[in-house]
Amino acid sequence: MAPRSFSSELAQSFESERPLRVLVGWDASNSEAIEFAAWLGRSLPVTVRVAASVSGSWTKSLSSKKYDKWLQKQRDTISEKATKALKHELPRSQWADPVAQVLERGSLAECLFEMADGFEADILLLGSKSKTSKGRFRPTSDADEMMHSSPLPLGLAPKGVQLSKKGITRVTYSLIDSGAVQPSFSGLAYATTLACLLDVPLRIIAFSPSEGGGFDDQEDQMEWNEAALGLLDRARDSAFAVAEHLGPEHTERLDVSTFVATGKGWKKAIDSVKWKKGDILCLGSKSSGPLKRVFVGTREGEFIRFAPVPVIVYPRGKH
Repeated sequence: MAPRSFSSELAQSFESERPLRVLVGWDASNSEAIEFAAWLGRSLPVTVRVAASVSGSWTKSLSSKKYDKWLQKQRDTISEKATKALKHELPRSQWADPVAQVLERGSLAECLFEMADGFEADILLLGSKSKTSKGRFRPTSDADEMMHSSPLPLGLAPKGVQLSKKGITRVTYSLIDSGAVQPSFSGLAYATTLACLLDVPLRIIAFSPSEGGGFDDQEDQMEWNEAALGLLDRARDSAFAVAEHLGPEHTERLDVSTFVATGKGWKKAIDSVKWKKGDILCLGSKSSGPLKRVFVGTREGEFIRFAPVPVIVYPRGKH
């Protein structure tokens, strides 16, 4: 899949009224990813397709004819369940044709990326493990693989998340590496574009768990705070530069707030922030080479685990 400018494509989709093409990686034990897609559809024009996988375990090999029959039965069953789930969440006008696509189990990540390419998807949505605390995110093994290799923005839905009926009402962009000397602000253009087009506020927050900051004394803490505040100022300037590129009306209307969130560990740092049902959280991934790919490192992975609202991870290239 060739590198793409998702921020520009997001803006162009509004101008041309082209629906955002959303691919949902789904299984019957997890409805959050479909709910995430429906929630996006309350704010944006979307076309949604659901992708699921089938696998079998046999004590002996099946003939080609029996295997084809089994596979078709599995596809029919899963498609029926996926369609039923969609009926409760998404109007038919936002369904792709076909709305469900069932994969024969191999590498789910590779299959989804291939499907995303064929569907010309703009974003891929995944849910959490079924056994996860409410309001928290734990990736499945397949999701974990995609969090290290997705070529397009990756949406992650926490377990049991409650979403606003009004859709997205605020965009939050997170900085979790305040020690960066030359930050790229990966994903900030996407977050700003989303906020501008939806005409909702943009928050830029520098997060830091105090126990991970290496603060030996109050002076170290103060130095980090100064660095974080400087970083936030630069990020704010970058956000307004994006808004100006979109048009002067966006620069005038863009509401940007910035602050630092700390706490003992990621959970307390994140929980120190007030979250609403209409919040969406955006962050950039680490560099993964010359091609644009999502690459969620250990720090980002720990942060995402405690995110209480839907997350979009933006792919970042080397440059």
